[in-house]
Amino acid sequence: MDDRARELHAAAEAISPVSLQEAKDAIAGSCQEYRRWADLFSRRLDGLPDEKLHQFARAFSLTMLGHLPTRPGTCPFCIQYGRDRACAGCGYAATHGRCDEDDSAFILFIEAFQELGRAIYQDTGRMCFSADEARHILPSCIQSSIEAVLQMEQALASASTLDLMQLKAKHMGKMVDLIPVQLLSQEVAIRRQKVKSALRNYW
Repeated sequence: MDDRARELHAAAEAISPVSLQEAKDAIAGSCQEYRRWADLFSRRLDGLPDEKLHQFARAFSLTMLGHLPTRPGTCPFCIQYGRDRACAGCGYAATHGRCDEDDSAFILFIEAFQELGRAIYQDTGRMCFSADEARHILPSCIQSSIEAVLQMEQALASASTLDLMQLKAKHMGKMVDLIPVQLLSQEVAIRRQKVKSALRNYW
């Protein structure tokens, strides 16, 4: 185990079972809510007119982003140390920088994440793909996202804090990969890549 791995291990070991479980419960709740939304998207797609497919792709993508575990309530470190504005004792702050610092791992990630959401929201152009191709791409993205969320839920039960932070980063990367960028603007694809790059340092 190298020095960095030891630091991360020590930071994770300091998290109480109560804080860890609270974060798990919040993530599980968000996953369950997302699956309900994904099921609704799946059922509505068949009856959707072709001219609404681009709008549908944007709405699906934004809904998926909105249910990813980015909020303080899904972070065991924020739960345990967030009541102190100085984040005293927080192992994540010690290893990645305080989350409100301009160059911290979290700020770099969340800024890229927000820019991705903005690019999707403002993408009011037309699809580059035909409606038939879109109707092939979208169901696959929706189903794959449901499967990814189910995998995340199943992994939560036995996850340690160290596992959970790794799972969150992996899960968010997997989910942003399922954004149907083929149907959206080039800027969305660029912004997605920036999120994936920032996730490398998330934990």
